[in-house]
Amino acid sequence: MGLAAAVVAAGPPPAPVLAPPWAIRPLAAGGADAELVSRWMGEPHVEAFWRAAWPARRWAEELAGQLAGEHSRPYLVSYQGAPLSYVEIYRTPRDVVGRQYDADPYDLGVHLAIGDPGRTGRGLGRALVRAIAEGLAVADPRCRRVFADPDERHVAARRMFARAGFRSIGIHDLGHKRAELLFTAVNNLG
Repeated sequence: MGLAAAVVAAGPPPAPVLAPPWAIRPLAAGGADAELVSRWMGEPHVEAFWRAAWPARRWAEELAGQLAGEHSRPYLVSYQGAPLSYVEIYRTPRDVVGRQYDADPYDLGVHLAIGDPGRTGRGLGRALVRAIAEGLAVADPRCRRVFADPDERHVAARRMFARAGFRSIGIHDLGHKRAELLFTAVNNLG
């Protein structure tokens, strides 16, 4: 099944526009970036929900595939100059998430993992998802909504998105996981 013309026309997802103390950059397919993502994905608090504790070689392939396609883009987000989170931005109509609701061609989604366990539980995640949603509204003014799909078992992530102003549209079976779909309307940000 091909994508609708409007979804194709929307193009790949943009990079959020972030202001200090945040910084964002695309991840490279190999080297230190793949090593960092591999290390973070191996952390127990991340691996339990991502199930992607792969060696750096496999992460290099995954990152290369994302960079070459139009579905999602991988980023490294830093806070106050220190790496904080692996972030994937994707167009929801190109994803299984977009089949769970009436997706607009310009809707965007976010997956993220804060790798360092010492930086979780301190409100940084909530501030991060707000900054990303606001930054996506700036990057693509056609975007109406930003979605997240944390695993239904990941209570901390679900709470983080809710506290950042995301609203739930329920638990959905995405095939690879059961997830709570949450969204924020970008015209309500600010």
